[in-house]
Amino acid sequence: MPAPTSKRIRNTQLRRHFIIGNESYVLPHPLFPDPPDGHTKGWKVYVRPLPNGPDMTTWLKKVQLKLHHTYANASRTIEAPGPFEVSETGYGEFGVEIRLYFAPESSEKAVYREHYLVLAPYGTDEQKARQERENLVVSERLETIEFNEPTHDFFKTMVSEDQFEWLKVLEGRGKGRKKELVFHGETEPTAQLPERPIAAVHGDSGTGMAAGGAWSRLYERQVLGQLQQSGASLDQALEHERREMESRRRKMEELGMAVAAK
Repeated sequence: MPAPTSKRIRNTQLRRHFIIGNESYVLPHPLFPDPPDGHTKGWKVYVRPLPNGPDMTTWLKKVQLKLHHTYANASRTIEAPGPFEVSETGYGEFGVEIRLYFAPESSEKAVYREHYLVLAPYGTDEQKARQERENLVVSERLETIEFNEPTHDFFKTMVSEDQFEWLKVLEGRGKGRKKELVFHGETEPTAQLPERPIAAVHGDSGTGMAAGGAWSRLYERQVLGQLQQSGASLDQALEHERREMESRRRKMEELGMAVAAK
């Protein structure tokens, strides 16, 4: 008997951004030894997290990729922790059907996406020349998953600090001391909003959104204050319009009475 589903949080939405794409190479290539006769390209199609973003396996537990029917075992399934990718060789482009399966505690159904496998260089002449020179073609796009009214159990997982552990490395703190997970970067990732914009930490005035679009509690309070001020101004404008409308109504009534009296 399945475990009971936790209750959902009303009027709440969680979002996760991720990348769907592919890399392709002209054969021969060291990543693809002994390709079948007639295969001219090696490629890799994948579902990946954003760089420095939260761990995908917090919400994504399985990915099914359906290749062209000419491939043996055309339906490939990869379970967490991944990586969620498939490498193959071939010669033609086609659409790859992708099915995403979520964590059981989310109580969400699987969703579909599709990626068209790009093998040939594309873009400007300069971009094509670079792709040919580096023997690498990359075709990616940003995707978004929205979880509306998530369950309490799923919400708890999605706001946990543990989802950033994958960005840290295990390092020692001296002889005989316990090793710890350490993040190498200017600002340690967190599920919580920082108090001030990141740029403010490095000397910015902190009066608005930081460079790079970093959000903060300070900026949130400023936006809320602006919205409240705008709301008050809108209320004043509506009250003024209401009075003007009432004045016009009275004038119309007076004009109607004057016409009726003649």
